[in-house]
Amino acid sequence: MTLHFTVEADGKVSKAAVIRSSGYPALDQAARDALAQCAFQPETLDGKPVASKVIMPYQWINESVDKVER
Repeated sequence: MTLHFTVEADGKVSKAAVIRSSGYPALDQAARDALAQCAFQPETLDGKPVASKVIMPYQWINESVDKVER
């Protein structure tokens, strides 16, 4: 799945949206919820923090399936 969001000047996330779904609405919502808990180092311009837009891939891994396939 792919998320689009803004990292504000204070490092907090805002305006998070799914731009490519995992195919499972519950997983999409869980990714947005997890992202809301994150804090980022904001981009700087002339030494001052500024808001910036980010596109980030987010991959869910089912460890129980992964172990069976090995």
